[in-house]
Amino acid sequence: MKQHVDIATSKAGLRRLLLSRTLAWLLVSALVLVMLFKVALPLFISTASVKLNMERALSSWTGARAAIAGNPDISFWPHPVLTLHTVTFEGGDTASPELLAKADAIAAGFDLLAALRGTPVFYDFRLLNPVLKIERRTDGNLNWRRAGWMADAIAHASSTTLSSARNTPIGDIEIENGTLELTDRVTASTHRVTNVSGSIQWPAPAARISAGLSALMNGERVEWSFVCDEPMMLLSGQTSAIQTSFTAAPLSFSFDGSGNASTHAFASGKLQLTATSLPTLMSWYGGVSPLPPSTGTTSIDTSVTVSAEMLKMDNLSLALNGSGATGVLDVAWRKQHSPRIDGTLAFERLDLTSLLALLLPMQPASGPSGTPDMSFLKRINLDLRLSAQEATYGTITLTDIAAGVIANNDRASLDIGDGTYSGGSVSGRIDLAKDGANGGQLQFSLKNANLAPVAAGLGLQGSLPLGRGVVSVDLATTEPLSARTMNSVSGEIRYSAIDGVLTNFNGPEFERLAAEGGFFNINQADDGSFAFATADIIAKLRGGVAELTKADIRGEGRTLSFAGFIPYRSGSLALAGAVRPDDTAVPPVRFFVGGSWPNAIISPLTTIRALQ
Repeated sequence: MKQHVDIATSKAGLRRLLLSRTLAWLLVSALVLVMLFKVALPLFISTASVKLNMERALSSWTGARAAIAGNPDISFWPHPVLTLHTVTFEGGDTASPELLAKADAIAAGFDLLAALRGTPVFYDFRLLNPVLKIERRTDGNLNWRRAGWMADAIAHASSTTLSSARNTPIGDIEIENGTLELTDRVTASTHRVTNVSGSIQWPAPAARISAGLSALMNGERVEWSFVCDEPMMLLSGQTSAIQTSFTAAPLSFSFDGSGNASTHAFASGKLQLTATSLPTLMSWYGGVSPLPPSTGTTSIDTSVTVSAEMLKMDNLSLALNGSGATGVLDVAWRKQHSPRIDGTLAFERLDLTSLLALLLPMQPASGPSGTPDMSFLKRINLDLRLSAQEATYGTITLTDIAAGVIANNDRASLDIGDGTYSGGSVSGRIDLAKDGANGGQLQFSLKNANLAPVAAGLGLQGSLPLGRGVVSVDLATTEPLSARTMNSVSGEIRYSAIDGVLTNFNGPEFERLAAEGGFFNINQADDGSFAFATADIIAKLRGGVAELTKADIRGEGRTLSFAGFIPYRSGSLALAGAVRPDDTAVPPVRFFVGGSWPNAIISPLTTIRALQ
């Protein structure tokens, strides 16, 4: 028994001895490693060599000439990291270099064994305050030339033969407080994006690339993400899957589909876009918005196809200012031509006031009051076919409407080909010169409609011949819109109605007051109505005056007629009138209408003669 105890005690002591020695060796090894990283390794790695190798690597990766001004810092704990200071990238001739990019510092991890061999391999970059300049020149080329490894990887993107360039390590790239300067010499536009931060994961050219960045663009914080499974296929002009999204206060969109980045770039997929306010969006993007502030939220959900000169939207769901529509739209842009928009949209409910305000907004306060601003239409060509189950313009509601908006060459027009209003059919056209210098034209026709709701919708007052009939308007002006006044409008208005009543008009009382021979106000005979079989009125407008060439209201046993002038700017009246009995043996009652509408003053002809 004692022998077994002695053996166990010996084993326990041996274990304690081994553990103590193991711990000691571990401590010694750790000390040696610390000394190696802190003291010995820097002796074996030349900073000058690393700097030169890093310049070569950066030049090879970017296709630009990289230069490092300061000496690099090397840290070995907890893992090897190289930090470069004041790094610049240049292009063009060495005699006249062009600054393409710069960074206050670039840090990268590196392979320790490769560094000891004098051929370091770098990975996982961190860029501090980088500035990247991208310029499209007038010949369409970029200021950056394609790096050799990328050209090789792109050339072999779909080849079955593996290219070493396809596995050139890139790694993760972290960006802190970057700046992107975009210059387009073709369109003479510049953009500057600041406070760029985020990361890009791209292990190798043939691997999946994923980016997530935030930035400050024109004073707004934006978020952007991009994912591509086969980036080399994308850059080589072949198709690859793409997912991207962009989020900012004025605009957010996402795209999920496929595309390529060849000379004739192409993309096809699902697009979702929302703009809280089109004027805000355009002001944010370009600094100036030709659209009215009332233009509200716009959203798009569509299958989209984009090429270098065309954007096609199929299966489109569009919401504009609360009005929803479905249909198709094509947008084309070509050099030296205005963008052109063609399409067909079907609305459940369409606000024509908002549509006209979008296409023809009023001038700002500094411009001529009440004058449409044509600057938006000057920039584009349009050919839109619209339909709506219901369309509103102010207090007027139309149903089953079909319309078209056309803007091309020097003219812009809104055509209502068909619609229903107040039980009748409506059609019309507004035609304007796009430069606003050659006036415009308004044509409108309402047939077989109940005219009482029409008068109420227009807010007309006084004695009115209301029945079922026709209203047609044909007005034009040749004056510039900026100088347009009611005096410059000319044209004709026709009004015909059947089986109606002249409201607020007591015929017998009117004839009695006229027979008495004294002046009286038309309001003294407004406590009744005058039934008529037909009413025909024709007015010609010129120089701010409406000439009533015909106004015959035929009732039972008598006809009420007017002729004369209405200076409509002042609302005054100068009309000769008569009540003619069908019985020619009975003399007509003649009178003069003066004053202003609707408080007209009636002067019987006998009274006028007595004053002569």
